[in-house]
This record gives sequence, C-alpha cells and structure tokens, in this order.
Amino acid sequence: MTCGMFVIPVIKEIGLCLWHSGFKRAVLICDLKENLNSLGVTMEQLMQIYEDVEQRVQTEELLLLAKPTKEVAGWFDEVRKLKEDVSKTLRDGEEQEQSKCLAGCCPKNCWQSYKLGKRVNKMLDEVEKLKNKGRFDVVVAKMHNSVDKKPMDETVGLDPMLQKVWRCIEDKSLGVIGLYGIGGVGKTTLLCKINNLFLSLSHDFVEVILVSVSKQPVMKKIQKAILQKLGFSEGFRLDSTVNNAFQIFRRLVKRKFLLLLDDVWERLDLNLVGIPLPNDKNESKVIFTTRSEDVCGLMGAQQNIRVECLTQEEALRLFRMKVGENTLNSDPRIPKLAEVMAAECKGLPLALVTVARAMASRKDPEDWESEIAALRNAPSEFPGMDSVLLPLKFSFEKLQNATLKSCFLYCCLFPDGYNISIEELIEYWGAERFLDEYDRDGEYIIRSLKRACLLESGESEEFVKMHGLIRDMAWQECSDKVAIFIKRDAESNEERGLRRWNEVERLSLWDYSIDDVLIKSSPSCIEHFSKHITQLLNLRTMICKVPMLTTFPAGFFPLMSALTLLDLSNSFLLRELPQEIGKLINLEYLNVSETAITELPAEIQRLEKLRCLILNRTKIWEIQRGLISRLQFLEIFSWFGYVGNYICDRDSHLLEELDGLPHLSEICIAIAYHVASVKILMGSHKLQRCIRKLFFSSINGLTFLEVSPILLSRMEHLELCRCEDLKEVEISPGTYYPRHEFSLLRKVVIVSCDSLSNVTWLTYAPKLQTLELRDCITLRGCIALWEGTNMEKKLIFSSLMFLRLVRLPYLRGICNHVLPFPSLGKIEVLECHNLKELPFDSKSAKNCLIHGDKMWWDSLRWEDEATKQVFSSKFVRHSRDDDVLLYRHSEKNLADVGASSSSAI
Repeated sequence: MTCGMFVIPVIKEIGLCLWHSGFKRAVLICDLKENLNSLGVTMEQLMQIYEDVEQRVQTEELLLLAKPTKEVAGWFDEVRKLKEDVSKTLRDGEEQEQSKCLAGCCPKNCWQSYKLGKRVNKMLDEVEKLKNKGRFDVVVAKMHNSVDKKPMDETVGLDPMLQKVWRCIEDKSLGVIGLYGIGGVGKTTLLCKINNLFLSLSHDFVEVILVSVSKQPVMKKIQKAILQKLGFSEGFRLDSTVNNAFQIFRRLVKRKFLLLLDDVWERLDLNLVGIPLPNDKNESKVIFTTRSEDVCGLMGAQQNIRVECLTQEEALRLFRMKVGENTLNSDPRIPKLAEVMAAECKGLPLALVTVARAMASRKDPEDWESEIAALRNAPSEFPGMDSVLLPLKFSFEKLQNATLKSCFLYCCLFPDGYNISIEELIEYWGAERFLDEYDRDGEYIIRSLKRACLLESGESEEFVKMHGLIRDMAWQECSDKVAIFIKRDAESNEERGLRRWNEVERLSLWDYSIDDVLIKSSPSCIEHFSKHITQLLNLRTMICKVPMLTTFPAGFFPLMSALTLLDLSNSFLLRELPQEIGKLINLEYLNVSETAITELPAEIQRLEKLRCLILNRTKIWEIQRGLISRLQFLEIFSWFGYVGNYICDRDSHLLEELDGLPHLSEICIAIAYHVASVKILMGSHKLQRCIRKLFFSSINGLTFLEVSPILLSRMEHLELCRCEDLKEVEISPGTYYPRHEFSLLRKVVIVSCDSLSNVTWLTYAPKLQTLELRDCITLRGCIALWEGTNMEKKLIFSSLMFLRLVRLPYLRGICNHVLPFPSLGKIEVLECHNLKELPFDSKSAKNCLIHGDKMWWDSLRWEDEATKQVFSSKFVRHSRDDDVLLYRHSEKNLADVGASSSSAI
C-alpha cells in the first residue's frame, strides 16, 4: 500500500514531464547514463591528444627556441577548462545515478536529469570539436622575425631593376627567378635590397630566407643556414643531409616562403636541400643570383633578368657619393677628373666604390691624373683593384675548357668598348687554331661567353663587346705574352706590355702606327723596343689596324719569322705590301681588307703555309695567274667589295685555280658581268660546297638561277645586284634532304633586278635574319603561299630580324598569309606606295618597330582593329635625314659589289 501510494505520484510526475517537455526531453533523460559514459571516453581521447600535442610542443620548444603558437596555446586553455567542466558534470551524473528510485530505473528529479542530459550532449559536441581541432601541422612559433635585416650602403641605380624583380614576385606564374650578371655589378646588393624591402612592406610570406651559396657549395652549410633561419638554435646538431632536408621540407611545405640564394655557380638541387618547389598553389618564390645565364637554365628559372652596369650618369653619382664633397670641392679641377675616372670604371659598381674610396683622401689634381693613367694602362696596380678583378677572374676560371679560355682572352686584343665583329673574331680563332680540336663551332663559343657574362651584345646581332674591366682581367691573365698599343683619343694612349718584347707572342696596334711604336712613343717604349727588336722571334700574331699607315720600315718583317697571323685591315693608306712579306714563311693568315693595296706581290706565293687570304674592299682589280694555285694549303679565300673586287671573264682562271686547291673549305667572292664565270661556279660541286658569301653583279644573260642544295650547304650571304635579265630564282630540292632543313642562309640583298617578280624561294631559308629588297621595279610580292603548300607557316621568316623594302613601286604585299615573325625587330619601308597590307595579326612581330613615311602608314589596311591598335605604337616616322642616309647606304652597297655598269674593267 505504501509503495503504491509512492509510485502513483512518481508516475504522475513523469506524465506531467512528458506532457510539458515532450518526447525529446524524455530521450535525454533516458540516454543520460549512456551519454555520460560516452563523455568520459571521448574526454579521455581528447586528453590523449592533448598529451601528444603537449609533448610535441615541449620537444620543439627545446630544439627551436620557440613557443606554442597562439592557436595551440588557445586550444590548451580550452581543453583544460573543458576538462574541469566535464569532471564536474561526470560527478553530478554519478550523484544522480545513485539517487534514482524504482530500483534505479527512474530519476528522483526529472527536471534536474533533463538539464544534466542537455549539458552532457553539449559537452560531447565540444569535446569532438576540440579533438578535431587538435590535429596541428605546426605547434610552435619561432621567437624571431620572418625577415632579418641585411646591412647595406645606400645604393644608386638599382630601383628600376628592383621594380622589374618585384613584378616577377607578384606574378603567380613565376616561381623561380634568376638574376645574372658580371661579378661586381650589384647582384648581391640587389638581393639584400629585396630582402630588406620586406621589413617595411606588408606581405604574406611566412618565411623570407637569404642564404649565400658560394663558388664551392657545401650542402650541410646551406642547410644549416636555412635551419637557423627557421628557428633552430646555433647548438642544433646537424644530421645527415637527407634528414636535414626532411626537417627543412617539413617546416616549409605548408608555408608560403621566399628563398633568396646568393652567388650560385652551378646547379643546386632544391629537392636535396629540402626546399619545396614553388608553384602557383603554394605561391612561394626562389630568387637566386649567378654570373652565368647557363646556371639560370640549370636551376629551372622561369624568368632570367640580367643585372646591367650603371649608366654614365648613375655611375658618376655613385662615384661622387663615395669620394665625398670635401675632396671634390678641394680643387676646381678635381670634379672633371672625377668624371674621367668614373668613366674608366665602365659603370661597374664594385669598381666605382673601390676606386672612389681610394681617391677619397686625394686632394692633389696631379695624384688624380697619375691614377687615371694607372687605371688605363695598369689597372691591377691601382690600390684595391685586386678586389674588383678577382671576382671577374672567378668567372673566367669557371669556363669549361682551355678552348673557351683561349677564345675569351683573345678578345682583350681589341680596344676598350669596341664593337667586335663576330665573323672577324671567329676567323681569328680559326687562324689561331683554337677550334681545330673543338667539336663546337665559333658561334657556340660566342654564345657560351655571353651566357657567362664575359661578353655582351654589341650594336647589333653581328657584334659583341667586352666590358672594360673584364678586358683588364683578361689582359692580366695574358700580359706576359701580349703587347697592346691603342690610341684612345687626341690626349691619351693605351700602352701595355712594353717591357716584355722578347716574350711577346701577340701584338695589337690600333690607330697607332709603327712609327709611333718605334719613334714617337714614350722613352721607355723606345728603349725597350730598340733593345729587344732583334728578339721578336716569338711573335705569332700581329693585328695592325692603323688608318695612317703607309709603309713598313725596312727589315721589319724578317724579324718576325714565327708570325702566323698578320691583319693589316683598315689601314686605309697602305698602298703596297713589301717584298719582305715573302720571308714570313710560317704565315697562315693574311688580311689586307680596307686598304689601298692595288696588287699582290709575287712574293705572296712563297707563303706556302698560308691558310686564309682576305682581300675584301681593296683596290686589287686582278690577281696574277698562277699565284693562288701555288698556295696549296689555302682553306679560306675572300675577295669582294669595291668596284673591281670581282671575278669576270679575265679572272675565270681564278675559279679554276681555287677548284684545284686540295684543302679549300670557304670562299667569299663576287662575280660580275659575264655568265661564263657563273657557269664555271655552278659546274663545280667543290666550289659550290665552299661558298659562304656570294655576290652576283650586272651579269648579262642570267635569266634563271637554280640554287642547289650543294651551294646552300655553307652559303650564309647572297647578294644579287643589277641582274636585269634575272626572272626567277629557285632552290632545288635535294635527293636526300628536304630543302628547308639544310639552309644556312642568313642575309639576302637584292638590288635593281628589274625582271624579278617574287622571292618565294626564301621560304626555304628558315635561318634568314636580314632581307633587303631595293629598286626592283617588277617585284609584286615577296612570297606567295598557296593552299596545300608543304611548309609550316610558323617556320617562314621565323628568324628574320630586319626587313628593308626600298623603291618597289609595284609591291602589293609581303605574303598572302598572316605570319608570326617571332624574331622581327625592324622593318624599313620607303617609296613602296602600293604596299597596303602587312602580313600581321595582333600576335605577330611583338618586338618590331616599323619605319616609314607617314602617308604610307596612314594608308595601310589591317587584319582587324586589334592589330591596328597593337602596331599603332610601333611606327617610327622617316625623317629627311633618314632618307639621305638610306640613299647613301644604297649607293655604297652598289659600289661595294661593283654594280656600276659604267665602271671600266
């Protein structure tokens, strides 16, 4: 009875609870025990995760001198607080469990049980969230800045380069960027400036790391520098390179980083270092500096940026800054002398700073004049210049083989800042036998030296230059065997190697006559030359480009019996070669181009070892019969240029003599007036295989010219001038080779060929770089392509850099299809009034400038409006001065190939 009386109110209370709270609340009450058990289990799992994270933090705090990240620290706090709440909740649940009635089946207070069940469910959710949140990739934060400031002086002229690099950093498609340039040009300074820029700019790079790699990199040393920057203590013990790489990779793989590598000399495998490769997802960057463009390729750079020397104005500003106003104002003459001295540094920042510091305390103008002379003639003796020349020497020593080194050193024979003809330079190298046992050609060596930043581009693609201080370094390397005399200007000369006449192997004279050397030079020069003039038996090379030279002193050549190379070109007043030249029995190379010599002396035939004879633009109108045939070792023969420098009927024997030479490999000749000489040439496979440059002028009766694969096997330059009967030129297909695969043709000039209607045959010259068409009155189109033409349009004119079209009254188009012209840099159009379309679309000729008359330009029709917009900014209007220069150039070329029909033979 008592039990019944007790149960009825309880049941009634449960019913009321269900009525007011609903079924959901009843479930919470019924599942309370199970949920309390789950809460205990999940909390225990959370605490296990907590202990694991805590252990990681403790370990990495010791290793990395770090502290928990804010996220981890906050998580720790949340877990600890939740642990207290869960413990209290579990105690409350245990108490309620013990106070149940109905044999433990029903809670004593349903409302309290409901509230507890609700709290347990909420905590279960919180525990799960913290469990998921506790899976951290990074648990500690380094106690250092992401960017370490690098000490550096105030810079001059680096801002444009910095802006260029910054654009690459902002470009998400570029991950690896290479900065290359000669030693001392400011690459390291630029890298430090990039590093320090991130101190003041807002950025999202988690790590900015600058590491010096050096000439002989040690992997562990590089890894140690990176690990220290990542927060590892100085006392951290380096492991194997593999484990070090793992540590680096683990810390960087999920971070956006900027890695700056200074002074990279060879490929550095980023994977072996432990660097995650940058990509458009992680948006990390690797920027490195090097002295070789080849290294940029080996490192996988997606953008190469050459760090250039300072402009003359920038160089002077840097020089004055380092000298100081106190010294500059100490004497009114010093500012001008400072300008001269700064110019001698050729814009190289390291040289400017070094020289300026040496002069900072010099307030006597005579000291300045003395040091300027030292810089010009003996730069290695200038105070502090070793620190400038040594880095440049490292680049020289890094060259792969002796051939590259010899070819490089040879360039110091040319004047400072001189535009060196690539063709002439390669001729020299061949004459010196540098290339005899080398499996690459001269142009490969040119490219290699340019990529190593030891040579640089000249005024056009046909020339290279050598930086003045690199030249000084090269001179230092071979100074014991080279003598140089160069007239710089009216007030100064360059005289080097004066005290070693008995050892001199190469002598270079530029604008400096033999009389200057023997009589008018400084007393020291006269004394040493006179004393040792009988000891020039080691002299093998003599380059003598002296415009005022008229003759040689008696007995001069017999002293040089070892001479193998003699270049007298550009000695415009030299009218004859002395008979003594026949005593140069070891001579292998003779160049008398651009001289006033009218004939070759008979003594030339005594030069039995002669391998190269160059007679371009001389006044030699005829070569004696039988002279060339005596030169049985002749390999290269070149004779073209002025009126009279051509082969006609009277010289047909010359072709026959050349054909009979067993070692002949290269010919550059002009043929004029009579088709008989053309037939001799075309009838000899040997002569055709040797042709490198060919000039046809005023050849009567030549209506059709078939250029065979044999003729094209070596030919690089073809000129057709005043061949008025010529109607068609055709390149015939070879038996074994498709015709577009073997052509080396690079330059074509066609002038006053009045019957020629097109030059479609040039589609088979994929390496053509220069095309000049002038005064061809019937020329209506350059090339015509028909549907089904077996030629890829992207190959046509793919190498063309320069196109000149002058006085072509009926020319209506260049091509009847749009072409890409990827290499085209310049077009000149003059008096081609019917040329109304250019074969361009908006993607063609991206780097091309178009020179022409404004009226012609306005009359052009374009592929579409987009194309017109693209090229509107690339038009350069012809001035009257341009027309005069072009006319003179045209007339000179006509004269050079002997085109004047009125000229006497």
